[in-house]
Amino acid sequence: MEGVRSAWDRVKRSQLAQAWVELEALGFIRSSFQFAGLFVLSFIPFLLLVSALIGSDLAHGLVERSGFGPKAARDVTSLFRHTGAGVVSQSVIGIVLIVVGADGVASIVQSWYAKVFGETVPTLHAVARRAWWLGGVVGFISLQVVIGRRFGPLGGPIATGILQFLLATLFWWWSLHTLLAGRVAWRRLLAGGVATSLCYSGVGLYLAFFGGGSIVSNEHTYGPIGTVMTLLEALIGLGVAVHLGAAVGARYGASSPSAFASGARFGGKAAPVSDPPLPGGPVQP
Repeated sequence: MEGVRSAWDRVKRSQLAQAWVELEALGFIRSSFQFAGLFVLSFIPFLLLVSALIGSDLAHGLVERSGFGPKAARDVTSLFRHTGAGVVSQSVIGIVLIVVGADGVASIVQSWYAKVFGETVPTLHAVARRAWWLGGVVGFISLQVVIGRRFGPLGGPIATGILQFLLATLFWWWSLHTLLAGRVAWRRLLAGGVATSLCYSGVGLYLAFFGGGSIVSNEHTYGPIGTVMTLLEALIGLGVAVHLGAAVGARYGASSPSAFASGARFGGKAAPVSDPPLPGGPVQP
């Protein structure tokens, strides 16, 4: 028993365990679930609204980029079929609610970035930066679709994957700088852009290899609600990827050569785990 207790104490004192405690103190899991829920309720309708206004098909393009097999892609896109005109025909209040919901998704990401980097973004700047970021998301998804459809047949899957990864790195790097209102240097944010892109690509690989089969199986067993269940699981994974990528980037982007090795905390602050997590936000219960 002493050996087991000693091993457990070493695990609790490890840098990885300390990092997890800090993430939990900042509300990592709760924020990821909030991101996924609000994405389904508001962000997908926002993409459908924008798609209808600009004559594009962003929601379908996003599904196509996810790497689902043909049957799984049809099951998912069937959820959005003929909904573009319906979104546009909503009342003014309905459209406002959709936009406010999309801003809520941006607010969740912005709040997380501020927490892990220990920054406070002034309210007016925060709102303007979120609106600018939402426009960037539309551009990012559009470019992903163009690369997949135009470059994919010519360059092959490996070259296309590398190009998509570089695009994702640039987007998430830009996202950090934009949502933090330029209060953190570009150089310090690069690690966060790369880490988020890696996590984002990992979610895409999971969907490509396992998500399609899960969607087909759940749709066959439970009907359309089964597809929604799997889609929500994928969005939770996306939320975890966005949150975790920023947190890892905040540590590796600290002023010390290796924040994990030196015990530096998020935002570049060095302190024991039992201390309050960040000056940028209160501890969440």
